[in-house]
Amino acid sequence: MLYLILAVCCNLAIGMIFKYTGQQRLDAVALLTVNYAVAALVAGVLLLREGSGVLTGAVLDAPLLVLGVVTGALFIGGFFVYALATQMAGLSLAIGVMRVSVVVPFLASWVIWSEVPSVAQSLGLVIAGAAFFMIARRHQDAPTAPTEQPGSAGGVFGILVILFLAGGLVDVMMKTFDEAFADHHSRAVFLLLVFGIALFIGLVFVVSKGVRTGVWPDRATWVWGIILGLINYGSAAFLLRAIEELSGPFVFPANSIALVIGGALLGIFVWGEHLSRLNWLGLACAAIALVLLNL
Repeated sequence: MLYLILAVCCNLAIGMIFKYTGQQRLDAVALLTVNYAVAALVAGVLLLREGSGVLTGAVLDAPLLVLGVVTGALFIGGFFVYALATQMAGLSLAIGVMRVSVVVPFLASWVIWSEVPSVAQSLGLVIAGAAFFMIARRHQDAPTAPTEQPGSAGGVFGILVILFLAGGLVDVMMKTFDEAFADHHSRAVFLLLVFGIALFIGLVFVVSKGVRTGVWPDRATWVWGIILGLINYGSAAFLLRAIEELSGPFVFPANSIALVIGGALLGIFVWGEHLSRLNWLGLACAAIALVLLNL
């Protein structure tokens, strides 16, 4: 149970860091680039320490390389949208949308891999879809928290739609790896490839901006990027350890529901965010859907 709690805390901390660094106007792309440099370094060091032939899965064929490039681009792009969503829509709604994006890989599994959902999972898909629209719905006259960037209702809805798709597509890419490549390639090496691609994409943008404008990441960006990278890696590591000790059908919904509730509480009590009754109903429906999807 301790590892599950730590995984939840790490994921909530990521959202909090995005919220805080957004307020401080730190360069989000530079922040994410440092984050992926740290994550890739940690992953590489741990792989080398494991030894025992783990790097034998490092041979990359063209289809796997393409998958790694696409997944890496989705990693850094999705994280950038997540950071932006915490500023425009608030931490509570951004986390809620990230959780219900699980609908996308469920639908992909059904359509592409013919994994027909159960009755409970089908009901969960419907409820999760409704939950997304209730969470993303923001009235034009809704009060804006001091920590949120003002924006139109349409703009907020748009960024949450992109976040929903990006978060779901990352899971689809990981599912694709499991279905098509996992039997002959190391998952750990593939994740290292993905981190490396995300790092490379970030570096291209950071270096090009630096050369063009003379503006390079400052000390605060480096510090918060390193912290973010360690927490980001920790969130995945702790979740994997939790799955080893507890059953997956318990860990996944418990993790998601804790994040939805924790994100809402942090958004309200720490950042002064305001949720409508419809938003609250959407978060409650998201929690119910997440349970049903894991039955």
